[in-house]
Amino acid sequence: MQTERVVILGGGFAGIAAKLVYPNAILVDEKDFMVVTPRLVEIIEKNLPLSHALIPRKVDVKAKVLKIDFKEKKVITSDGEIRFDKLIIALGYEQDLSKIKGAEKYGIGFTLENVEKIKSFKEGSIVTILGGGALGVELAGALRKRGYTVNLVEAENRLVPYLIPDFSNEVQKVLERQGVNVILRAKVEEVKENEVITTQGRIRSDYIIFSAGFSGPKIINEIGLSNRNNRMLVYRFLRSVDYDFVYGAGDCANFKDGFIPQSAQVSLQAGEVAMNNAIKDEKVEFKPVQKAIVFKIGEDYIGLLKHTVISGPIASLIKSFAISSLEGKVKKLNRFILAM
Repeated sequence: MQTERVVILGGGFAGIAAKLVYPNAILVDEKDFMVVTPRLVEIIEKNLPLSHALIPRKVDVKAKVLKIDFKEKKVITSDGEIRFDKLIIALGYEQDLSKIKGAEKYGIGFTLENVEKIKSFKEGSIVTILGGGALGVELAGALRKRGYTVNLVEAENRLVPYLIPDFSNEVQKVLERQGVNVILRAKVEEVKENEVITTQGRIRSDYIIFSAGFSGPKIINEIGLSNRNNRMLVYRFLRSVDYDFVYGAGDCANFKDGFIPQSAQVSLQAGEVAMNNAIKDEKVEFKPVQKAIVFKIGEDYIGLLKHTVISGPIASLIKSFAISSLEGKVKKLNRFILAM
């Protein structure tokens, strides 16, 4: 029978998945709601209330993590100290705009607080989105649908460069057909008021949104964990390279010798593997699986299923099912905690 005291830091997708594996673990988060991030773009596109992306979520300890004492095996929070035998760190991600001159002053990060700001852009404005990953692509489609002139800037030679070239090409065709101005091979050098300076020239813009610059949370580095871009380094079985009683899952963790994709479905998988390995003292390798990737670009749905590009009703159905599944996990977690 499991008798160790297991603490989970962070109640995002990875934290929820870990808690569902072992309900007796202590889940710590400073918020009593969860953000269903895939719904944020939909809120902007359809001008919906922010509550559309928020799900009430039960946690065992509502507090902010301030520090971790690994020697004494305790977490120092805004609500006191919590002792642990095993620790699952699943603190999600942050967005860092400090590396680009002028970005923090003149750019708009994609945060929960800024969603309302983006919804209220003036009609007829020019919007430039920096970063052609999944978020940038969907956001470009949403803002174009609302009637804005939209520039989408990507430093690489194709959009979503971490996916297969055929998919990148199809995504670009959809965006350009909708009227989005796609600018590739354009590294951002500086952000000024109403202007972005790139290696491809200057872009005038009324609003400048960053859909890139995501990293692990700063606290990962502050507490002394080995990290890359504030993502704690873990072995293939998700144990920390620094401590054999600490595991990392979700967007705050990365393989020591590789890369873990940052997505909700991968985070759910990681949370399960991390908790199973922690409580069973096993070394089951984590193998991230992106079962299906679907973007909603304006009215179009385009996805990738087993290296095959899909679109239309099938892609739409997969997207809807994926979001419903994520929300179902949160509701299941709430039932677990209320029953304890």
